[in-house]
Amino acid sequence: MKAFLAGAATATAMIAIVTGIGGYIWLTADEGGSDTATETTFAAVARSDALPDVKTHNKIFEKRIEEPIPGVHVAIGYGLANVIVIDAPEGLILIDTLESIRAAEGLAPWLDKMRENTGKPVTDVIYTHNHADHVFGAGVLLEGQDHVPRIWTQAETEARVNEVVGILSPITFKRAMRMFGTYLPDENFENNGIGPRLLSNHSDGFDFIPPTDVIDDYAEVTMAGENLILMHAPGETGDQLAIYLPGRSLLLPADNYYHAFPNLYTVRGTPYRDPRKWAHSLDMMSGLGAETMIPHHSQPVMGADEIHKRLTDYRDAIQFVYDETIRMINAGLTPDEIAERIELPPHLANAPYLKELYGRVDFAAKAVFSGTLGWFSGDPADLRPPTPGRQAQLMADLAGGNDALFAAGEASLADGDAGWALILGSQLQRLDDDRAAALRAAAMRELAARETASSVRNYFLTSAAEADGFTLPLASISASPDRMLNGIPIDRFLGILTTNVDVPAVVDKSLSYGFEFTDAQNYTIRIHRGVAYLEDGLADDNVGRLTTTTDVFRAIAVQRRNPAKVLVAGEMQVTGSIAGLTTFLGYFNPPLQEN
Repeated sequence: MKAFLAGAATATAMIAIVTGIGGYIWLTADEGGSDTATETTFAAVARSDALPDVKTHNKIFEKRIEEPIPGVHVAIGYGLANVIVIDAPEGLILIDTLESIRAAEGLAPWLDKMRENTGKPVTDVIYTHNHADHVFGAGVLLEGQDHVPRIWTQAETEARVNEVVGILSPITFKRAMRMFGTYLPDENFENNGIGPRLLSNHSDGFDFIPPTDVIDDYAEVTMAGENLILMHAPGETGDQLAIYLPGRSLLLPADNYYHAFPNLYTVRGTPYRDPRKWAHSLDMMSGLGAETMIPHHSQPVMGADEIHKRLTDYRDAIQFVYDETIRMINAGLTPDEIAERIELPPHLANAPYLKELYGRVDFAAKAVFSGTLGWFSGDPADLRPPTPGRQAQLMADLAGGNDALFAAGEASLADGDAGWALILGSQLQRLDDDRAAALRAAAMRELAARETASSVRNYFLTSAAEADGFTLPLASISASPDRMLNGIPIDRFLGILTTNVDVPAVVDKSLSYGFEFTDAQNYTIRIHRGVAYLEDGLADDNVGRLTTTTDVFRAIAVQRRNPAKVLVAGEMQVTGSIAGLTTFLGYFNPPLQEN
């Protein structure tokens, strides 16, 4: 026992837990978890001006409350996404809830006033899909009202929300923070293409409330005396819910339409977004003949003819990219060759709501290729190429050495070929040349200045700041309330361990350890010769067992509870030796991070 307590007191690692939108916390004894967000530290990055279209796009997201038709209110600019409130006969219907506690706190006073003025509580909440900017402010917006609302989602949504704890969280968090420009200073930030700033960083809390009512494919329901049709409409995510209010001829398309070319591929990384399903969902919505459409990003669209035209053009753009990519695939072109050639027809490319201010046509084409054929381009040269380090050395040798390679990069930058300068700078980086960072940063700033898609512009600028020495923070969900943390299935926490086993340390070992939860299912983590996996139940051959509740385990995982104090209080028991527990947990590493 003394060994365990001493180890805990000196912050000896017990278990690697990935938390938050991403990042990880290495569990220690210190009760360092915070229930409040800290101020954002912005990156120091040289000024890079934006193109006129990017600047003009800011106007769409100016903070305001609109009432496009009587009784329907839309809050724009309070976070990345819009929040829509329907003043129904018997209550208020809240549709989407922003991305964080901080974002929701900015809107809460208006919603409180709405409840006061109407004398109605929020009776129903609808999450249109699982993305953070639609679900993580619910608890704040509902705080203070006595009425307990129903929470509606599509059947897949809750499981996807729970992926805030996941094996890819360290990298998806970083990529998302680059894409959304979260750490860029105001003077170097314009917008996020579909909204203003994302009000969620490494220390923000989330307040998701789990659903009470789940929709599979289609439902006609009554909420607060209002008739609604909820339709599963896969597109930007697989769990999108489109909403139609027939009494108001109002369509809420979720994230399947916004005022920019659709993000058929997102640079932060997500599962494949099937263009065929997205196009089908747009056909379904277009057929409703709505007279008002309120997207959950950008601004309302009025008039049945205009709505039909936009949804049809949106659908045609998506279908064109898919079909044209397939045609080029069958002609034997590689992903890069397809991306170089593909262009929307002029009538679509010139539509103001299809400008590449968020998604990009060439990125979409590459996504279709990988989504249908996988990673291999078809070029034999891609099957067994030299390693990246070897390629860098060969390129330097071909150029006449590192100095010549660096000079070529500087010359390319001076000639306006920032893309080639970035490639040469990246080769120098692989060769550990000290001049690489400055060359790469300058090239990325130049590429950002030419870019219309906010996701790409922000990614370049944040990456340039990193090349100049800025370090992206690691994320945490410790600022989230207990109800949020305790709603995440315990197997998601335990499952993180299996992908982070220290392979060299266990390649010749076979053993298992039990995790007994007095309020939930029990699990065993088994290590077998370099592979670790999670088993249901407690195995007979476990070398030991840790017993506690799921809530205590989660609290330790996010550093709200001290494991030593928990042991002393009797809230956690160890069967077998303490040394056996610490040895077993020592076989797991924190998730690897980017260099």
